[in-house]
Amino acid sequence: LLDFSLIVSSNDGARSVASVVGATLLNTPDFTLGRADFIKQMNLEAQKLGLAQTYFVNENGLDETPSQSGGYGSADDVTKLLQYILINQPSILEPTKYSSLQVSSFSKTHTAINTDILADTIPGLLASKTGYTDLAGGNLAVTFDSSIGHPFIIVVLGSTQDGRFSDMQIGRASCRERV
Repeated sequence: LLDFSLIVSSNDGARSVASVVGATLLNTPDFTLGRADFIKQMNLEAQKLGLAQTYFVNENGLDETPSQSGGYGSADDVTKLLQYILINQPSILEPTKYSSLQVSSFSKTHTAINTDILADTIPGLLASKTGYTDLAGGNLAVTFDSSIGHPFIIVVLGSTQDGRFSDMQIGRASCRERV
């Protein structure tokens, strides 16, 4: 479910993971309580990682209201978080580097299509994650190895739904010029 949720940006999947994992860790059958604790743990982990401008209101980042985001963070914090995951738990982001992925459930196989339309075009892609809400705009974070052992992380925040991809291409071109 986590692989599927990450690659297709499934907000329902993120909520399910947060609810079930949170309830399991609390040893309670109450998924609402589990979800709330999971979000609390997300914020505690952000603090531990030094993500000073990051705060989670919910598990998926969707706007709570027309004036309140589901999460807040800076490009610098997103970069730090991606770097931490890639060093400590790279398998979490593994599915996000593919344009599509077959995910099996009990008796079915589901094709997950990556919401990052650039996934097939970025050589050395290690991870990618899209996001879009009315308040945050279009967001995209990618990590790629520009040459062996020279990874880059590019984070686009506050673009448009389509513009985040062209903004990413501009960022990649800038990285190639520096290598």
